[in-house]
Amino acid sequence: MCIVLYFLQLLLPQDVFVEVIVSRVEAGHHLFILQHKHPSYQALPTLTQHMQLCYSQPGCPSLPTPLEVGVVCAAPVAGCGWQRAQVIQYHTEFGTAQIRYVDNGGYDTVNSATLRQIRSDFVTLPFQAAEVLLDNITPLPGEVEFSLEARVALEELTANVALILKVTGSQDGLPLVHIWKQTGDEVVLLNSLLAERELCSWFDTP
Repeated sequence: MCIVLYFLQLLLPQDVFVEVIVSRVEAGHHLFILQHKHPSYQALPTLTQHMQLCYSQPGCPSLPTPLEVGVVCAAPVAGCGWQRAQVIQYHTEFGTAQIRYVDNGGYDTVNSATLRQIRSDFVTLPFQAAEVLLDNITPLPGEVEFSLEARVALEELTANVALILKVTGSQDGLPLVHIWKQTGDEVVLLNSLLAERELCSWFDTP
């Protein structure tokens, strides 16, 4: 049985500060975060272990083709066992699918034959990774996208450290956020820090 679910995402609370960690940086303003102190997060290692035991056995059914956009599945990850994923696009002519990893974040393009149908008991835990955009920043003048340098800087600023996040709005269906980091005795807004380093431009919310 294939499962298409859109309501399993662990939502970010509105109008409050929440402690998070960053699991993946996609671009200089685009990242995935985890609410690592949420009670459901503590169940993720057990789920991952059970999925590994299940999908390391032969005979797990593949996803039927053509793949349905939005379907939740199990996807193999090199060196990381199996993870829950959602099909974002399916390319019939190449036999490939673009997927989003729903617990650790990030996108990948994979051979659709490697994806497996997911057991219903593996989708009771909310999807842990929330995809967000940093508010109040845009690419530098004359640039269409954020630079590689901005992404690398954001990765370095957010690596292996707890951060404070607050939702400030939404754009293209994704939460806009401010993220703060404790640096010594100072709490720094990373959005503005990237602008101060001239890696992006700052704009004030109307």
